[in-house]
Amino acid sequence: MWWGTLGTVRPFLPFDPVMDARQICTALDQKNADVMTLVKILTNRTNAQRQGIASAYKNQTQKDLSPALKKGLSGAVQELLLALMMTPACFDAYRLRQSMEGLGTDEEALLEVLCTRSSDQLRNITIAYREEYGRYLENDLISETSKEFTKLVLAILKKEEMNMLGKIDYKLIDQDVMRYDLILILILILIHIHIFILKH
Repeated sequence: MWWGTLGTVRPFLPFDPVMDARQICTALDQKNADVMTLVKILTNRTNAQRQGIASAYKNQTQKDLSPALKKGLSGAVQELLLALMMTPACFDAYRLRQSMEGLGTDEEALLEVLCTRSSDQLRNITIAYREEYGRYLENDLISETSKEFTKLVLAILKKEEMNMLGKIDYKLIDQDVMRYDLILILILILIHIHIFILKH
């Protein structure tokens, strides 16, 4: 084993999504779901392979896999497998939504996602957020974060997030964001990333 591959999920070979979907269907059809089979399959496939399994499952059963997992499982296992079935963009959108729900906002969680994603990834996250929750990510960031922090996260996001017309809604952004010192923004980002690394 190469140390550089630790923590990396490699494509499972030989991969047969139809067979995997059939085994998952059998595991879920039992009175008590066969958790071990579900975990063994879904945790040993890449995200792209899991999406292929979900497609094969729907072709076989005419049902979506995630709702079936939600119905047949509970607790931490349910939460884990449902998260695994999300696309990367949907999972990041989910994390952002969770960080802003309830009392208080988890600003470190917001930064962890927004500061470590590429422009294309941020754009996909914004689209996924809108599709999953029927809300605009930019609007929620404005309403759920404090003024100075809002400037920071919007400065990161504003060039990537688009509304339904494909344009940035600059009216939603505080007018002085455009004048905010970019060097200060970069310093703040680095500080938060450094704090996160130290805590983990």
